Amino acid sequence: MKKFNQIALSIFILLLAIIFVPNFSNATTSTVSSDEELRSAIEKAVDDDVIKLTTDIALIKPIEITGKRITINGNGFSISKNDNNWSDNGSNATLITSGIDAKVTLSNITLKNSKKYGAQAYNGGYLVLDNVTATDNGYGGILVNAGTVEIKKLSLGHNGLENSNNGIEIAKGKEIPDSEQSNQPKLIMNGELTSTQTENVIYLASNDKLTEFSVENTDSTKDNIYLSGNKVIVTNEKNEVKFESNENDNVQLEGDNFEKNITITVNLNDKTATVTVKENTVLTKEDLTSKIDLASLGLSNYSITDFYTDAEYKTEFNFENPITTDTTIYAKLKLNATPEKDTSPKTGSEDIIGIALFTMALSAIALTVLKGKDI
Repeated sequence: MKKFNQIALSIFILLLAIIFVPNFSNATTSTVSSDEELRSAIEKAVDDDVIKLTTDIALIKPIEITGKRITINGNGFSISKNDNNWSDNGSNATLITSGIDAKVTLSNITLKNSKKYGAQAYNGGYLVLDNVTATDNGYGGILVNAGTVEIKKLSLGHNGLENSNNGIEIAKGKEIPDSEQSNQPKLIMNGELTSTQTENVIYLASNDKLTEFSVENTDSTKDNIYLSGNKVIVTNEKNEVKFESNENDNVQLEGDNFEKNITITVNLNDKTATVTVKENTVLTKEDLTSKIDLASLGLSNYSITDFYTDAEYKTEFNFENPITTDTTIYAKLKLNATPEKDTSPKTGSEDIIGIALFTMALSAIALTVLKGKDI
């Protein structure tokens, strides 16, 4: 029994150590002000390191990051191509690449003037864009090249050829070996996507090995990305379409299907309320009632009793069916009873109690004073 207690005590102490002893990390934050310093900081970086820019930096060749998890914080500055001294790395002419086994977060930075793309997630690499602007890049803004791109906040200007635009290109480049074809491009919406252009804000490549593409939305995202036939679309908080990709029949798309907005027009006597829901929504009577603000319509003295399909209130609306088209509904109202005014004589009991308490207090004070005098 004693041995058992000792073992139990040892396990308890170990658990306390795991819970309360801080987890010390070698992660550091460094600052850089040149191409050379940036490359050196990336080479020395360990997981969770943060590298901050203190000025705009023009690169002389692409930066390729593999096998580590780091953040490059632009501090509002930019990374661009050095026009006077630039060399491609083979077929790669993108400014920053998150490559194999890497997770690179770019924050508070502008990517511009690249020969090809501002940044890319390549062959399984993971790229997070958090307050990033990509503009004036030669082939496109961002390349999802058989990797994963997570958008927290991305602003796109004009990218691509002079007479066309290519914001986010979804691809699986020919340079990826056939032995590594398991990696497929994925785009995750976890915030907001804006663009000064409307053409090809998302572009599904048609001249490479792209056969599959998946999209995903986080619970906290402001904008969403959905499938719509053989293309993808981005919607805002109101489920209104902001951007549409091109159509590509040769690509298998995976993700949630888009459900357009449906408008329900509710007639309330001479007033009208509109309620917007997603296509195929199944409402309950309580749901619809809760979405109608009677007070704002000047109907605060009324309540809704039922909903009908006709103005004569003959056919009740069927809430069991999903709503697939814009619909008009008629709400039957009931005037709420006005509380009768209380005309009964007041007893003044509250006043009587107050006076009694006041009198008792005065009496107590008087007795105290009299006891202090010689009568």
